[in-house]
Amino acid sequence: MDKNTLAGFGLLLLLLVGYIVYNQQAEAKFQATRTKDSIENARLHPVAIKQVDTSKPVVASVADTSLISSGVPEQISVIENGDISISFTNHGAFAKKAQLQKFKTFDGKPLMLFDGSKNTMDYGFKSVAGSIVHSKDLVFTPTISADKKSISFACPDMTMTYTLPDKGYMLAMSVLPTTADKSQTISLDWKSESLLTEQDSTSQKQYTQVCYNLAGEGFDKFTIDKKQDKDLKQSIKWLSFKQHYFNTTLIPDQAFVLSGKISAAPSAEDTAKHTLSDFNASLVMQSQDKLSFRFFLGPNDYRLLKTYKTDLEELIPLSYGIFGFVKYINIWLILPIFYGLSKFMSSFGLVILFLTFIIRLLMSPFTYKSYVSSAKMKALKPELDELKEKLGDDKQAYGVEQMKLYRQAGVNPLGGCLPALLQLPVFFALLSFFPQSIELRQEKFLWAKDLSTYDSIYNLPFTIPFYGDHVSLFTIGFVVTSLLLALYSMNMASTDQNNPMMKYMPFIMPVMFLGIFNKLAASLTFYYFVSNAITLGLQFVIQKWIIDPDKIHAQIQAKKNEPAKENKLMKRMAELQAQNQAKLKAGKK
Repeated sequence: MDKNTLAGFGLLLLLLVGYIVYNQQAEAKFQATRTKDSIENARLHPVAIKQVDTSKPVVASVADTSLISSGVPEQISVIENGDISISFTNHGAFAKKAQLQKFKTFDGKPLMLFDGSKNTMDYGFKSVAGSIVHSKDLVFTPTISADKKSISFACPDMTMTYTLPDKGYMLAMSVLPTTADKSQTISLDWKSESLLTEQDSTSQKQYTQVCYNLAGEGFDKFTIDKKQDKDLKQSIKWLSFKQHYFNTTLIPDQAFVLSGKISAAPSAEDTAKHTLSDFNASLVMQSQDKLSFRFFLGPNDYRLLKTYKTDLEELIPLSYGIFGFVKYINIWLILPIFYGLSKFMSSFGLVILFLTFIIRLLMSPFTYKSYVSSAKMKALKPELDELKEKLGDDKQAYGVEQMKLYRQAGVNPLGGCLPALLQLPVFFALLSFFPQSIELRQEKFLWAKDLSTYDSIYNLPFTIPFYGDHVSLFTIGFVVTSLLLALYSMNMASTDQNNPMMKYMPFIMPVMFLGIFNKLAASLTFYYFVSNAITLGLQFVIQKWIIDPDKIHAQIQAKKNEPAKENKLMKRMAELQAQNQAKLKAGKK
């Protein structure tokens, strides 16, 4: 490299350094002048909340902006309707507190959806002047409507407007970044925290989730049981920070939210504020002349969320684990019956009672088939005992003869199991529905003070492992009726009761239920208790007046003389038994 080239590079380097130094000094001088002018403007024109006529559209008057660091005092403005009250700050023009007017916490206090300094919304963009603007750093001039349902915030860099409907929880939001460089994206940093609102904090934490609906992938969620980060690399239809019975959901009116990054974690223990989790979403938005959002701040009410036609009802999980299909049982069967009964009954305990009767009535054909199958098996027990005595310990030969006897008598050994399996989807559907139903929240019935959480007739001064620190009477009733059903099943069964495993197996699950169900919602344990009681009643009626054992035995004997109907399942089972027996004999030889 020759001297001329070196000299040229050196000159270019000096010019670059000089340009950077000059630009920094100019930017610092501009910010200092702007701050000085803002302070003087704030001193001469103090911020005041204006009342305007609701018959006219709310138009924000633009005033000179002030940086928060200038010392302009914070002012809180409130808009409200009969359902919600929202408090805004002029420091950043975002909602600091939201109170749901028609709901209370478990201890009777006003229910705050969020409240405190951790709840912020900050818009960031690059201005045409080249500076970076953050709404959280600005002081706005508020203009509130006379009916206190709408408020506008204005400053030279941007204008924001918030409007509540006459009733409901859907807040309309619009943002006009007046000095934004339209060639650059706009960022939105949304932070919030969830507060304890329910008696059972463990259950509320279990249902505290981040939910989102993406343009390509659709709905998804994750529970905030540990610190988690999630990158959303698709256009976002809506993003929700969900608690057990309430949610705050941001819904862009257009597909201008390009991507986002979410971070959520359980809160550190805070006995004073009872915070449960922290949430932060950093969104990247395409620059627009006007950014329009809807912001839902309200209850997880399935019917209400469905009216918005944006799939918000997906926030309420009506399916359970691998039984995802039970969502449709809830939508097409449980919900219509539940809502229909609630129109005529003021007590949700009675609604659950009649819902149980209706479901058991719909399941009665399966129940009847199960009892008939059990009666047939019991009628064949003497002949099975004769086979066992005749064949001794030759289990393979006994199995072949047993299948042959079943085929001759027209008995399906799985006839008592299949009806019970068909009822499992309803079991899991209700296991999902009752704990999610906000209609049951803080509803009293009998000794249960709140059907949405566990009932307790006695609070223990200590905690029993696997059981808990309280006594749920509905759970005890469910366990006792489950044990009675197990005893009945043993009496009807044709299996060998001398086998210790078969003898005590029916009692294991009811005892396990004592610990599992003790923590579940009273609405759920009440339903299962009533369902068991109805089942016991049906068994008594069917066995006493409907099923005639002598008639069934005569029918079985008559079928033995008839040509056996081809049953592929029974035939295959008999073939397998014969093959196993042949292999054993060959092995002995």
